[in-house]
Amino acid sequence: MNTVKGMKVYILRSAENYSDSIGTIYGHTWATVENPNPEHKMLHTPSSCVLIDHPTVGWILYDTGTADDYLDTYPEHIRKNMATEKPEEFKMVNHLAMVGIKPEDVKYVILSHMHMDHVGNNKLFINTAKFLVSEEEAGHAFRMVMGSENPVDRGWYIREEIILPYKKIFYLNRDEESLFPGIEIVQLPGHTPGVMGLIVHLENSGTLFFTSDAANVQANYDGIPPAGLYDSLSFRKSIDKIHDLQKKYDAKLIFSHDCEQLKELKVAPEYYD
Repeated sequence: MNTVKGMKVYILRSAENYSDSIGTIYGHTWATVENPNPEHKMLHTPSSCVLIDHPTVGWILYDTGTADDYLDTYPEHIRKNMATEKPEEFKMVNHLAMVGIKPEDVKYVILSHMHMDHVGNNKLFINTAKFLVSEEEAGHAFRMVMGSENPVDRGWYIREEIILPYKKIFYLNRDEESLFPGIEIVQLPGHTPGVMGLIVHLENSGTLFFTSDAANVQANYDGIPPAGLYDSLSFRKSIDKIHDLQKKYDAKLIFSHDCEQLKELKVAPEYYD
């Protein structure tokens, strides 16, 4: 484990989302003989991005979050199934300005996967940043958005976000420890074919492990899957892998959509170092 002196990690709030709880915690409102008509619940599942100020590499962004213009980009089936709120201060350009940079200052964008709440602002960076994405994820996303003219068939992928004219995009198919000092990118399939987690080794704050949607919330990490998994067996293996890596590094796990955990985290302009 190589920590990097002077590296900072900012958590950028992206959006407030609300959707049926079984989408995140399968069986949360499961009907039983004793309770045949349980009340469904809307669960608060905030989304965020991670901005890294790396002393030798420069600015690295992990996910670009919900599109600032999501009201124009979200198809009807997404708007009907998930309520989204994005205050002005959550907009990407405003977040970057908060730490004194512009979109063109970001050198690398790492995509955890390509669902709309993780890649919505890619268009801000496509001409200047180098993108890193799972090879399996990119292929799957392309097939999903190009295989049907019906947006419903594309699930949580939005065609216009997937087929952007990226200037530089690189495809990963394994764990990577040597691309950036103090940073690991790990393959965690299950939620989609190519979820990638991010591990950052910091001098003062220890190791932070961003699980993305391999574990949306604590309950997923504890073994309860979300609904709508691409591959339930891979999900189980990835949860085991997260457990092993957390133990190996004594890492602080940061889940992608956990509203309770978010209350305890530092968010920009505060940072971890």
